[in-house]
Amino acid sequence: MIKEGDIFPNNKVAVVGSGEPKEIETDELFSGKKVILFAVPGAFTPTCNNSHLPSFIEKYNEIKSKGIDNIICLSVNDQFVSTAWRDSKSLKDDFLFIADGNAQVTESLGMILDCSGFGMGSRSNRYVMIVEDKVVKKLIVEENPGVCDLTNATEILKSI
Repeated sequence: MIKEGDIFPNNKVAVVGSGEPKEIETDELFSGKKVILFAVPGAFTPTCNNSHLPSFIEKYNEIKSKGIDNIICLSVNDQFVSTAWRDSKSLKDDFLFIADGNAQVTESLGMILDCSGFGMGSRSNRYVMIVEDKVVKKLIVEENPGVCDLTNATEILKSI
C-alpha cells in the first residue's frame, strides 16, 4: 500500500472536469501542484454521495484558500458514471474526478477494496491524501469504508 513519502505512481486515467472527459497521465495532475485526492468506493452510493463528496463541496473555498491547486475525487467507475455524478453537482472547473473504471490506479496504490459480497466487485478503499509535486505528504485511510469520519474535508483541512 502506498504510504506517506512515496511518489504517486504514474497511470493513464480518464479525467472528468467541465467539458468532455480526457485521458491524461496522473503525473500531469500532480507535477508542480498541491492536490487533495480523495477516493470513494462508488459514485452515487449513500455515504459517498450524501456525505463524503458534499464535505469537499462545502469546504471548497476553505481548501482552496490553503493553497490547494486542485481537488480530485477518484472512484472505480467508468467515465460515463463519473461524468453523471460530477454533473449532478455544481462544481468548479478545478474539482476533478478520476474515472478509474478498471481499478488500475487503485491497484497501483494498493487500495483495492473487495465489494463482491455487495455485488460491486473491486472498488477503492475510502481514503484522502495530500499530494505535493507527486509526493504523498499525508494519507488517511478509513478503517470502515462505510463511513467518512476520518477522510472528510473537515478532517483533512487539519493537515494542510
